[in-house]
Amino acid sequence: MSKKLFLMIVLILIFLTACGGGNIDSPPLVYLLSGSELVDGFQSSYCWEEGVGATLCVDTMEPYFNETTSLSASEAIRFQFDTPLPDEVTISISDELFGESIISESMAPSDFIDWSPTVAPGAYIIDVHTSWKQGDVTYWFSVVLE
Repeated sequence: MSKKLFLMIVLILIFLTACGGGNIDSPPLVYLLSGSELVDGFQSSYCWEEGVGATLCVDTMEPYFNETTSLSASEAIRFQFDTPLPDEVTISISDELFGESIISESMAPSDFIDWSPTVAPGAYIIDVHTSWKQGDVTYWFSVVLE
C-alpha cells in the first residue's frame, strides 16, 4: 500500500472519529409549549450510538414532576422538537405514570407537532416516544387539561 493511500485512510478515520460519523452525542430534546414558555420533558433512560462502535447508555430514575403544566382542554397540545428531527414520533396519554394509554398516536416528525387527544378535562401524563437511527428515548410531561 502506498504511503499516500495509507495517509488518506488514516485522515478519513480521524475525521470520522472526531465528527462522530455524522452522529449527535445525545438525543435531541422535546418540549411542550405552554403559551410562549418551553416546558422540558423528563427524559427516560436510553442507549445512544455515538458512531464508530461507541454507545452511550444513560439510566435515569423514575420520572418525577416538580410542576404540572395547565393547558386548555379545547386547544391542541403543541410540542417542539430539537434538530435533528426524529425518524418516528408516538404520543400517548394516560391517567398515571406507566399507566395504560388512553390514546396513542403515531405522528409525522416535524419541528412542531400539534396534538389534540379527545379526553375529558383532568390530570394526565403524556409520553412522547421518539426514535432516531442512533436510539430511542421517551419524554414525559405532567399536565392538567382544564
